Amino acid sequence: MPLNILLVEDDGFLRSVMAEAVKILGHEVIERSSADQALIALEGTISTALVITDVRMPGRLDGLDLARAIWLRWPELPVVLMSGNTVLPPGFLPANARFLVKPVHLDALHCAIEELLPNARPR
Repeated sequence: MPLNILLVEDDGFLRSVMAEAVKILGHEVIERSSADQALIALEGTISTALVITDVRMPGRLDGLDLARAIWLRWPELPVVLMSGNTVLPPGFLPANARFLVKPVHLDALHCAIEELLPNARPR
């Protein structure tokens, strides 16, 4: 059964390529272009099994703010953070989170999803 994955990326081209990469694994993709929109989606009625988010995005919230909100409100929801210019300190991420350096290789994205989804419970 396909799971819903929330993909948050402000670059439309990258978002569409990553959405296709997730669909290859047989999952449904909910696309949002900002962390603000993503938080609204999470508060809605659609169950979400995993969130993939860019760190640097325009808007009130960036991807780290979104991840922190998820960790506080839905700590069981896995998160994949991506950035080409952010460094996270050791021990920053909870066990059900991964950090990928941009440009993200699709194999790395697939591995992160497969590592995190076996333990995922939809939100």
